[in-house]
Amino acid sequence: MQRRTALIAVAVSAACFGTLAIFTSLAYDRGAEPLQLLAWRFGLAALLLGGYLMVTRPRSLRVSAGDLARFAVLAVAGYGAASLCFFIALRFTDASVVAVLLYTYPAMVAVLDWVFGWGPMDGTRMLAVGLAFAGCALVVDPFSSTGSVSMAGVLLGLGAAAAYTSFTILSHRWMPGRSRPVLMTYLFAICAVLFAVVAAGTGSTLSTTSWTWEVWALLGGIVLLPTFAAIILYLRALSRIGTAQASLLSTFEPVFTIALAAVVLGDRLSPVQLAGAALVIVGVVVAEMRARAADTMPAV
Repeated sequence: MQRRTALIAVAVSAACFGTLAIFTSLAYDRGAEPLQLLAWRFGLAALLLGGYLMVTRPRSLRVSAGDLARFAVLAVAGYGAASLCFFIALRFTDASVVAVLLYTYPAMVAVLDWVFGWGPMDGTRMLAVGLAFAGCALVVDPFSSTGSVSMAGVLLGLGAAAAYTSFTILSHRWMPGRSRPVLMTYLFAICAVLFAVVAAGTGSTLSTTSWTWEVWALLGGIVLLPTFAAIILYLRALSRIGTAQASLLSTFEPVFTIALAAVVLGDRLSPVQLAGAALVIVGVVVAEMRARAADTMPAV
């Protein structure tokens, strides 16, 4: 892959990831439920990504028992928890707000690096953290008299960021050098089982008999664009442009979500919220410019 092609691939990957909140919100409007969508999303994604690896490099799917146990922890305490918080947050708060809140995770990573002595809290990182959380406060729009942003949605959005922070740190420290497609295949499969079990335990249905063709089309969009295509494009571009630049370009994800939400859902941020979103994105850019060359990925 040429460098220019890799840059375009990462930009397209960010746009694909940016559709997740939009497709999910539209599916909710047509009767789908969070656990139902999550279980089907990850089950189909595991089959699709696993099938891709079976064709391209089947031996890579052989993993040790130790790695399988780590995958399970990453699924429960990281990627799965982040996805659950993200999907439920969309029941309470606009897609644009949830997307911006999720992208406070690089600032959280910087803070935890400093707390555990893995990295310094220098001026650049302090600026990144300050920008991210100041932006987060403005996205909540404390000056609004309508109270349009749900506190439950805000807390769940930040919970998604915290869980994705856990995934980012644990995957980097536990599994350096591991194949990311293989990791994601197992994570998807474990998450599918996890959400099916949770749905059964809470009385939620996994049945799709009430789904219209529109819901199936939206699920297909969720599986193909922000789950499969986005990850494959991003990971293939990494070897050409490196993690640092790929991570910077991926920060356009919330920008795409905000634009799509305005056009498709009619969700428009107030001027104060737009200013907050801009601060969060600038904070992410500053954090990623300062970050180590870690093997990270765009979010949920």
